[in-house]
Amino acid sequence: MAKDKKSFILYVDQKDLFNKLPDEIAGKLIKHIYAYVNDENPKAEDLIIDVAFEPIKQQLKRDLKLFENVKTKRSEAGKIGASKRWGEMPNDATACEDMANDGKRIISMAKIAVNDNDNVNDINSNIDYLALLGFLNKTFGRRFKVINEKTKRAYKGRLKEGYTKEQIIDAIKNAAATKYHKDTNYQYCTPEFFSRAEIIDKYSGLTIVTESDSILAHLKNN
Repeated sequence: MAKDKKSFILYVDQKDLFNKLPDEIAGKLIKHIYAYVNDENPKAEDLIIDVAFEPIKQQLKRDLKLFENVKTKRSEAGKIGASKRWGEMPNDATACEDMANDGKRIISMAKIAVNDNDNVNDINSNIDYLALLGFLNKTFGRRFKVINEKTKRAYKGRLKEGYTKEQIIDAIKNAAATKYHKDTNYQYCTPEFFSRAEIIDKYSGLTIVTESDSILAHLKNN
């Protein structure tokens, strides 16, 4: 696990896999997972554990890569922000071009989550919660009436941490496409749900693939 990373994610759609395993094997699998994320390099002596762990390991690797990317982007954003505050601009032409492209993406996102008459500075700090609420209701066929103050504070917290509105919108769209949320009629897809950092990390910019069915089929055939 990366330095300074104190947690990892197990996904709800992996529950079926654990339910199909005998309790003893499931317990060993959990211990194997914890040994892996603590860099103990465990070796599975049981073939079932080895096969069941493989898709979990690949997802953990993808999550780690995403964590490193987010960490790098936050660091770069902090450096650029510091330069702006002190009236300095990067000399590197590529950096300037990246900043310009980022600005275009932010302005594009404003059509959904920010007032049209906000300037660029407002776009970086304000969310139009009525627009966001409408987008959630339209995406999931829900009838949410309001986003409470606690949830609004959570969204503002995510922006301060370096998350973007584009990531939030992508998380909503990607979650809507997953089999799990479709099968549960989007009951967990609430405004509060998408204000969580781990949910944005999980769904934004990712191709969500459910692998438990194929693993269970493999276990049954062996």
